Amino acid sequence: MQNIRLKGSYIFLLIISIIALDLYTKSIASGLDNTITLSSFIKLHTTNNYGIAFSLFDGLQDDGRLLLSIVILIILIFVAYELYKNLRSSINYLLGLSLVLGGGIANFIDRFDNGSVTDFIVVHYENIYFPAVFNIADLSISIGAMFIIFHLVGMSRDSNQI
Repeated sequence: MQNIRLKGSYIFLLIISIIALDLYTKSIASGLDNTITLSSFIKLHTTNNYGIAFSLFDGLQDDGRLLLSIVILIILIFVAYELYKNLRSSINYLLGLSLVLGGGIANFIDRFDNGSVTDFIVVHYENIYFPAVFNIADLSISIGAMFIIFHLVGMSRDSNQI
């Protein structure tokens, strides 16, 4: 029981840290007037995303945006429940769910406060650009999804062994 509480505490701290870091960096990025070059392959350029990843559903009107927010909230509730239900699971799965939940909540808060998600990280190599501008929450969600996939592939491999 003590181990589960300790795990739960670490997970909670991770989720809160992701939310705080994301919202803090978005507040800084929102104050930028122009593009800032951080390195030869990373620039900061603030943009508002009214849709989801890769600006899918960006053209939705108010009713569509409300429906999108409701769907996102339902997904976040499911991820939170899955995390709670599986506290005894592998660290990869817990870490993945925590990263997805923290990033998802941060983007949901931003969408609720501003009507859009603030994206600001641009990755490129010379004139070849990654096809999306993103933020810390998006990065957290992507890394979390990879951890979940690693967990599921590992489970699948274990169940196929004799």
